[in-house]
Amino acid sequence: MIRNGQDIVSGSEISAQVCIIGSGPAGVTAAWHLQKAGIQVVLIEGSRYVGSGDDQREASWPDKTLLYEGEAVGVFANSEPDFLIQPYSGQSSNAWERERILGGTSTHWGGQSRPLSAITFEDRPGYPGWPISQTDLDPYYKQAVDFCRLYANEFGPEYWAGVLQAEVPALEGFDIEMYQFIGPDDRNFAIRTFPDGTTLANCGVDVILNASLQRIEHTGGHVQRLRVASMGMDLAQPPTKATEFFIKADIVVLACGAVANAHQLLLSNAGNEHDQVGRYFGCHPLSSGGVVSILRDYLKPAQSRLMNGKTPAGKWYAPGTDLYVEGRFVPDSATLRREDIGACWFWAGGGQCYFEMAPNPASRITLSDRKDKVFGLPQVHIDWQLSDLDQRTYEVTASLFKASVAKLGGQAWTQQWPDVKAQMTVNGHHIGTTRMSSAPEDGVVDANLKVHSIDNLYVAGSSVFRTPGISNPTFTIIALSIRLADHLRRTLGQ
Repeated sequence: MIRNGQDIVSGSEISAQVCIIGSGPAGVTAAWHLQKAGIQVVLIEGSRYVGSGDDQREASWPDKTLLYEGEAVGVFANSEPDFLIQPYSGQSSNAWERERILGGTSTHWGGQSRPLSAITFEDRPGYPGWPISQTDLDPYYKQAVDFCRLYANEFGPEYWAGVLQAEVPALEGFDIEMYQFIGPDDRNFAIRTFPDGTTLANCGVDVILNASLQRIEHTGGHVQRLRVASMGMDLAQPPTKATEFFIKADIVVLACGAVANAHQLLLSNAGNEHDQVGRYFGCHPLSSGGVVSILRDYLKPAQSRLMNGKTPAGKWYAPGTDLYVEGRFVPDSATLRREDIGACWFWAGGGQCYFEMAPNPASRITLSDRKDKVFGLPQVHIDWQLSDLDQRTYEVTASLFKASVAKLGGQAWTQQWPDVKAQMTVNGHHIGTTRMSSAPEDGVVDANLKVHSIDNLYVAGSSVFRTPGISNPTFTIIALSIRLADHLRRTLGQ
């Protein structure tokens, strides 16, 4: 069921086995799997708005401005000064980096999905290894395929070449990674139908809308309760604090996104004994314009079909729908190890720049002196910093791509790094800030996503990623959330 926090009496306390904060893919995936196991789950979402379309999102933007208007500096200063509230200033009217609405950013994402590559989890210079491996996630990736209703648990080019009656290109030094796209009816986690026929509104999860987390109250390494507040529901007036209540849960899961997860931990002075909360903010930097141009073709028609995901008849692999696959050229593992660089994408026909940002402790979130206009809490100060390693990743991979295209008889042109850097945006993939680590001195959560210093506080989402990898993060977020639900089920003895 879905209810409104304004209807909860001030001072009252709600009890649950698990409380999840956040209603995007991370929170909803974990909540649905936990309730299927018979666990009592409360999920809270700060927005006053229910809906899935552009109208509902736009209606929520004034609230977001009041509550998210912090400070964005570093690379943001020129490329996305309004990153925290309404990004792409001057480029787009869509506030698509962050959302404050039921369903979170799943209300607008494109559904592009594939697992992280095995090398993402390896320990390499500049790209520290994860405390888990791809093998640890493989069973949960398979469950995520079924949960998201993808076409097949297959992401290799050979399989899709067979489906599309296409041919696999051989571009020296590059692998081909195939991406499946989740269907439009399954992308919005606020309204999608789950495998058992339920939705978030009618499954066993107690959803409380208009419930903004104020503080995680913890002592002795244990969360005692959550302090939560609602806003008045007169949408014609600026929001004001309406009620304040408490949630007491055996286990708490933060699933608010990389910016808000760090913000909430900093507000509550939780898990930050080693000054790791908020550090290593990363992403897949994306250029706004065409950085790579193909001046002379280098692929056969059958090879282009694979990269574009089309059959010989010119249709997507699931005719009659907009479900489809696409291929990307990505430097192979041997190249990444030899050159000590991050991964990147190249579209077969050229286009934008998209690469794996190197983890950087100076790229971080802290608390601002500014306070929000509703609850009076300190806002976010976010400083996005690229490094010399990011420049090297771009320059080396661009050079390799041009050389490999030339060997196939083609010709490619790429922009210079200063021009590329000047147009970089975060692209909605907010990664790091509460990263996974074996030792508390080197991160915020352990391999099971538990905050190192607090025995019943967990974090879900791409804020726990140790390195960005190159794949879109949401599919891995879903797999990690299924894995987390499995761990919590065992922890609770169910």
